[in-house]
Amino acid sequence: MRPIQVIFPIFLLFAAACANKTSEAPKAPVNVEHPMVGGDQDAHGCKASAGYTWSVVKNECIRIFESGVRLDPKAPNLDKTMSAFIVFKSEQDDAQVEMFIPGSKESILLKKVQDNGAGTWKNDAMTLKQWKGMYTLEGKDGKVLYEGSAAQ
Repeated sequence: MRPIQVIFPIFLLFAAACANKTSEAPKAPVNVEHPMVGGDQDAHGCKASAGYTWSVVKNECIRIFESGVRLDPKAPNLDKTMSAFIVFKSEQDDAQVEMFIPGSKESILLKKVQDNGAGTWKNDAMTLKQWKGMYTLEGKDGKVLYEGSAAQ
């Protein structure tokens, strides 16, 4: 028997085996769920991926970095890269201030307690003071946590 007569049938068997593997029906692509960009509305319809969050005092979705006053961290234990923001209903209506503090799940409301030419807003844990355009947020112990200027 010649070598070609032995090799040729083996080659045909190998080719047939390969053809069977490639002729199998292609597998259906795996359906991977990807969140749709902008599809992250909260209960109020605010899109966090676009920078919006719900404001209680304004009663609308806002971008705190556009609508609020930035307060930079001053306490040594705070992350120096994370600012807090304060938001008023309007320039004329400052009866309440809404605070957005890094790490807090919800905004915090403070009520105005006196009108002495400056401004002071309080709750049980914090005090916000305003004097000549400078805002200072103090903790319960009176230590300064954040400071910022309305003219930033």
